[in-house]
Amino acid sequence: MGPRGCAMKRALISVHDKETIGAMAAALHKAGWEIVSTGGTAACLREKGIPVSEVSALTQFPEILDGRVKTLHPLVFGPVLARRTPAHLKQLEELGAGKIDLVIVNFYPFEAALEKKAGDLDAMLENIDIGGPSLVRAAAKNFRDTIVLVDDRDFPPVIAAIEGGTDLPLEERRRLAQKAFSYTAFYDSLIASYLLGGQEAAPDFVSVAGRRVRSLRYGENPHQKAFLAVRDRRSPFASIDQLHGKELSFNNILDLAMVYEVLNDFQGKRQFAVIVKHQNPCGAALAASQPAAFQAAFAGDPRSAYGGIVGFNHRLEADTAAAMADIFFEVILAPDYSEEALKALRRRKNLRLIRMAPGYAETADFKTVPGGFVFQDRDNRPFDVEAFELKAGRPLGKKEKADVEFGWKLVKYVKSNGIVVVRNQQLLGVGAGQASRIDSVELAIGKSQSPVAGAILLSDAFFPFPDSIEIASRHKIAVVVETGGSIHDPDVILTAQKLNISLLFTGIRHFRH
Repeated sequence: MGPRGCAMKRALISVHDKETIGAMAAALHKAGWEIVSTGGTAACLREKGIPVSEVSALTQFPEILDGRVKTLHPLVFGPVLARRTPAHLKQLEELGAGKIDLVIVNFYPFEAALEKKAGDLDAMLENIDIGGPSLVRAAAKNFRDTIVLVDDRDFPPVIAAIEGGTDLPLEERRRLAQKAFSYTAFYDSLIASYLLGGQEAAPDFVSVAGRRVRSLRYGENPHQKAFLAVRDRRSPFASIDQLHGKELSFNNILDLAMVYEVLNDFQGKRQFAVIVKHQNPCGAALAASQPAAFQAAFAGDPRSAYGGIVGFNHRLEADTAAAMADIFFEVILAPDYSEEALKALRRRKNLRLIRMAPGYAETADFKTVPGGFVFQDRDNRPFDVEAFELKAGRPLGKKEKADVEFGWKLVKYVKSNGIVVVRNQQLLGVGAGQASRIDSVELAIGKSQSPVAGAILLSDAFFPFPDSIEIASRHKIAVVVETGGSIHDPDVILTAQKLNISLLFTGIRHFRH
């Protein structure tokens, strides 16, 4: 180790992921920097022929507690936190310590452990890094004098400055410090969420953190900045498998997310197709064949489907691709594509083709308010049509119950006040986002491309008055499904009885704001 307090630059490197550290350390050594490191990292660098000093030689104190304590020592944190002022430098000299000018750290893989060891509390606790985040925070606090690196993508500009004999600009140091604090916040948020587990009590402090996985051209509108971030690297949105087409937009991603969640609700079923436009389903159908499912979904509302996103619950085949040949869609989502389908669809230059496996279930829902956010569990409550309560009319047959199940899965994705009309497992009409539930009923019926006689109308919440039942009767709708719970339920039930409409109460509400 070089003389204490000398002008030689010094870096402290302690990384769990050592894959890319060799080039950085080699550049430091070539430039005459002294490298201090912890056990595993030191051994890795020595194998690469790079001279390194152990932290224990700096502190004159061994690693203890099975490696739990390595860097937590004043002779480490003092050099990291010291300002280049006469008073600070004098104190370091009195302690026989030199300044540390660069800290390179990445953490124990808590995020990766979540995928394999979440059920093993002891294993998860051992994957919580303490010294690493402490070092990163110390260096980031002192960013004017100590460079902090937590991401190997930031190595090149630092290497360039070192090799060029120039100082890293203050703004770049500040950017790296901001990233470092964000990194520690993200890491801590994973731990906090894990420890929260299934506790019913709401936590007093909540952090919503994520990793940016792609920048977007703009947000909902061109004047808004935007990017995509994920909280969980198991999410299919962490690395979107795009097979063709131009870049996804902010709006595309939101609609894509809805398509994905709808498809999750129809896993293991017959061939299913859904079309989403501006965060509302506008077409959906189950059928024996994939082309038939698509054609029935498209027929539900061809005008709204234009420019939408279409999704399939099975591999997209060539005959379905042919059925879509003359229709403009922004994005197609499927768990896979046949080679023939890909060949046909790739002829359309801008059409985005996304391959995304089903099965990832989101459990959290955040919405922002000025200066904060509201949180709720995702609307993932299971249901059983057999548990729905028949309040008026005749009991439903098997096919009608299948339609009720089909419609009840879809209505939860419709902006409230939400109404859907279905028949033969096809979405006929949607009434979404109206301030009046009557308007939503009339809109859903009016949007239907065919007569709705004998169809089923489902509402995401209760009907406060009998008027919607009367409208449904005028159009010969056979079954109405709603949540129940209005003070006027007796009047609604009596009206359904008089009009020979089968009325089911679900006891479940599906508001979507």
